[in-house]
Parts: sequence; structure tokens; C-alpha cells
Amino acid sequence: MTENRILELRKRKGLTQRELAQKAGTSQQQIQRIEAGVQAARFDLAARLAAALSEPLERVFPAAGEPLKEARRRHRTSTDALRDGQLLDQLEEAGLDMEGEQWSVRYRLRGGAQGVLAISGPEQNRLWRLLDPHNDEDAFMVFDAGDQRYAINPLHLTFCHLCFDAPFDEIERTEDQADGVYEAHFWLADSAEPLTFRVEPDTASIDDDEAADAACQLQDLFYYAESGTETRLKFTDEDGEKAFFRVKDVAMFSVSLEAVEPTLRAAADEGFEENEQGDAAK
Repeated sequence: MTENRILELRKRKGLTQRELAQKAGTSQQQIQRIEAGVQAARFDLAARLAAALSEPLERVFPAAGEPLKEARRRHRTSTDALRDGQLLDQLEEAGLDMEGEQWSVRYRLRGGAQGVLAISGPEQNRLWRLLDPHNDEDAFMVFDAGDQRYAINPLHLTFCHLCFDAPFDEIERTEDQADGVYEAHFWLADSAEPLTFRVEPDTASIDDDEAADAACQLQDLFYYAESGTETRLKFTDEDGEKAFFRVKDVAMFSVSLEAVEPTLRAAADEGFEENEQGDAAK
């Protein structure tokens, strides 16, 4: 999760998500994901957002202030700055994606499932580190792509290719998501087709010590998969029925980002209501 002041500044300026998206030349869905802190903003888009809000970049992304000052002090050109791995990590933590390329990951799983997923620069860097052959293969690789959060078991990943300059499609909110219907997909090691379950979205953050287990079970699912400490993955579906998977037999699973991240769902719900009100007023 990254922190920024887009929501606060947008509200202060009296802008809806759609209006800010139009001023910054992006989609409403991008505004929602960046505003909720689940996706870093590409640097060029971050600059356009700051201009649309009539604020300095450092005010919109406060944690980027010091790294940007350090970049100006230590590097003569932007090219030099982009070669500074430590600086890039700091800027990514501050919510800025400094990668110039657009990235995708091609994958194939042991059971035959395969595909291409669009990912951000920071996620590409994370995946590159996670694919290190010396890393523990008991832990799933967790990353975000499009409107989904994925977890891939490296034991069943037979091929992976990180590609740049792949086209990005804008992610639209589906009718099911707008109606509060979310699904979890599990690919087993011996199958190319996923098992699909309807799930209730998380309603609290995993970092909230007082949150009930049921309120953040999807975040727990990814947490335990990524930690590599469990022999079974479990969750309760929309009907209250419990499902269990043996970790070693799961090749990959995915869940809608909106279901996993309550802040993103709140932003999407707000945008949906703003659009409904705006359309009704026309």
C-alpha cells in the first residue's frame, strides 16, 4: 500500500474521480487504484495529476519529497537517476512508478494453464527478485495484475517471461463487481481450468489488530501463501461453506483486487455513485 493525498486534494478542489481523470488524461479506474494506494502512479501520470490538482508533486505524494530532492542533488540527468536502484526503490515506496516501459508477464503452469498479464514497473521489479533461483520455493509469488491479485506457486511455474512495451488495456469495473459479486479462482497443478468460488469481500485491513478473521480472510489467504508457512490454504465462500487446498497442489490462484482491498472497493463504490448522480442530473 502506498500513501498519497489525491483523495484529500480532489475533495478540496470539488472534483469527482471522473473529472480528475479527464483533467489528467487517464481513466477513472486508474484514479481509484492510485487514490486507494494499491497501485503506484507512473511518473508522467503523477505529474499530470499534480498539475490537474494545481499542487506540487511533493504535496500530492508527500513521501516522494526527500527522494526527489536527493535525485536532483546526486544526479545530473534523469537517465542517471533511473540507474540508481536504491533511489528507484524509495520512489516506488512513495507511490511513484519510475519505469519507462510498460510491462507484462507471460507464464505457463504445469497443468497447462498459460496467459499474459499486464503488470506495473514496481510489480515487474518484485517478480524479478522473487524469481531468483535461490529463493524459497515453498512461498507463493504474490503480485497485482490488472484488476486481480495473483499468487503463483513457483513449484508449478514451468515458464515465465517478463516483457516490456506490452499494450495496457484500461480495466473497467464489471457489472458483477458493481453488484458486489466477487470470485476466487484456483488452478490446481494437474489442470488448465480453474475452480471458481464466489466470495465475500474483505471489510477490514489485515493490519487492524481488532479485525475479526472473517473480515480479512482474503488478505490472510495471500499472506499465508506468500509466507510459505502453511501446508493448506483455506477460506469460506459466499454461502458460508469452507474450502481447503493442499498448498503443494495449488499452481496459482487469483481474487479481484476490489475484494481484497477495502480501500479500493470504497473508492470504486464512490466513483460508481458519482457517475450515477452525474448521469441522473443530465
